[in-house]
Amino acid sequence: MEERPPRRPWALIGACLLLALLVAVLWVRWSTSRGDAARLQKELTRVYKEAEDLRLQATLAHERMVKLEREVRALQNERERLAKPSEEKTKSAKPPARR
Repeated sequence: MEERPPRRPWALIGACLLLALLVAVLWVRWSTSRGDAARLQKELTRVYKEAEDLRLQATLAHERMVKLEREVRALQNERERLAKPSEEKTKSAKPPARR
């Protein structure tokens, strides 16, 4: 009897090649998505920093507005205080003597 060499398992070889191709495609996709994730993380950090800067500006503007409102009220009170004595003087002034 003549001995034949064993047959090659072509189905297994094809499956291995298909698996290698699938791994390569997935590796490329994964590395791309990893780069996108890093880019988005940097952008998110930048957005959070901008939001914090805007929040700080809003707080400072609010504090400035409160301070200016206090100053305006103080000036209005001062004007009213200065205006009252002149009104009181005119009310309390004696009428001119009649002859």
